[in-house]
Amino acid sequence: MKKLTSAALVALLLLAGGNIPAYSQMGKETLENKKITHVEDFFPKVKGSFVGDPMPAYDNGEFNIFYLNDIRGGGDLGVHAIHLLSSADLYHYQNHSEVIPYVNDVDSPELLLGTGSMIKVGDTWHAWYTAHNANVFPVESIMHATSQDRIHWVKHPQDTILPGANYRGNDFRDPHVVWVEEKQEYWMLITTRSNGRGIIARYSSKDLKTWQDRGVFFDNDTIAPDSNLECPTLVYFNGRWYLSFSDQWPLRLTQYRVADKPEGPWHKPDNYVFDGAGLYAGKLVMKNDRLFVFGWIPTKGGNSDGGNIDWAGNLVGHELTAGASGQLNSVIPQELQAAIDANGGRTRTLESTEQVATATQFGPLRSAIYPALPKRGVLTASVEIPTAGMAMSFGVNNNNVGEAWLNVVFNKSKGKVYFFNSPLASINQANAESWVDIPLGEKVELKVLIQNSMAVFYINNKAAFSTRMYAMEDKPWSISLPQKDGIHAELKFKEMI
Repeated sequence: MKKLTSAALVALLLLAGGNIPAYSQMGKETLENKKITHVEDFFPKVKGSFVGDPMPAYDNGEFNIFYLNDIRGGGDLGVHAIHLLSSADLYHYQNHSEVIPYVNDVDSPELLLGTGSMIKVGDTWHAWYTAHNANVFPVESIMHATSQDRIHWVKHPQDTILPGANYRGNDFRDPHVVWVEEKQEYWMLITTRSNGRGIIARYSSKDLKTWQDRGVFFDNDTIAPDSNLECPTLVYFNGRWYLSFSDQWPLRLTQYRVADKPEGPWHKPDNYVFDGAGLYAGKLVMKNDRLFVFGWIPTKGGNSDGGNIDWAGNLVGHELTAGASGQLNSVIPQELQAAIDANGGRTRTLESTEQVATATQFGPLRSAIYPALPKRGVLTASVEIPTAGMAMSFGVNNNNVGEAWLNVVFNKSKGKVYFFNSPLASINQANAESWVDIPLGEKVELKVLIQNSMAVFYINNKAAFSTRMYAMEDKPWSISLPQKDGIHAELKFKEMI
């Protein structure tokens, strides 16, 4: 039987008007986490834990990436404390570890923390985040905390927002707070449900204390109207308003819509994603007049390519540029590119060790095989694709490219790049694990960030495509084109040290 403790607790706190320092006794996993002060990686995570939903905020020269910290098999009842990584260049990160803890009490609304947003007003940081506990009702509510240094927080339970009668109490989460200058008020977007549909609700406030429910802000226009629209963000960029969210099912894509006014109407562009399904829970953040998205690349069960997709993994960020119509392109952040350029690692030209014929169900291919890639670095590639396209296959054994299971396929006729987790020889009978839309011409220009089991492809300076490929490590890889095309590729690799 569910205990109706949440509403009673909130009522008592409202009467008391009390503020609570954001502190709880740290478990052994958190104590170990705090010992790690710095991380250097393209796609960071702190050893012993995984990066869940990020809540990025930029301030004073630094990206502050608050996120839900995922510990698998931890000793506490509570889960997903909010942690903080900060970086100026998106390669060298400082680990501030836990900043907003869960409450390790089965009757607390904050037994599990969920996504939110951080906003700095004057000298004060405000965090609005989700409290979740299936043992209480409502299961989800919105909490408030403040800080002067973004490290030490005070919780304000008297500011708790409970779901109204029009919204589902089990799904009322992921608050995103933004100042809307033309309305002279703050808006809070909330992921929730109404009448069986996934929606984004809007609340408004003049002072970040008193909030008014303004009803449905965005109704679900995805292929699954019953899907929750998670982790919404709203930003003004390059003369337009952008709304983003991630559909919880079935595609699990971080999507965006465009409007001329903050309230809409919202237009769904032809290409409405920042990446494929290899990035989830992406949230937008501005750095001055530039736009970025941060999400996570999921791990897989058993660290196996055949495992189920996990919740949480490694942080990934893209810079976003806008075309004339408002279409957004995903590119390597300038800060990260500068860190790559400044790194003292060696750059070398890659040459194939052998070319072989590869038989497939969709026609004969010619495959160039290359040695295993280093654990971390940047692959730069310029490849001619005169006819149908090409396939990049990873985890090749014994030069048998047709049996390679990890395949990134560039299909010119469909204008798509696919990731298949199935043998190259029969991918025409398989479903792609993820894909992105991008027009492909006579040549494809790539920058691929490699880090252990992850490869993020930046394609023609327009699209990003994040993948997880465990069998890629320490094994040869190949480029394949239709046999009649031949292979004309210029490849370089810069290893990061």
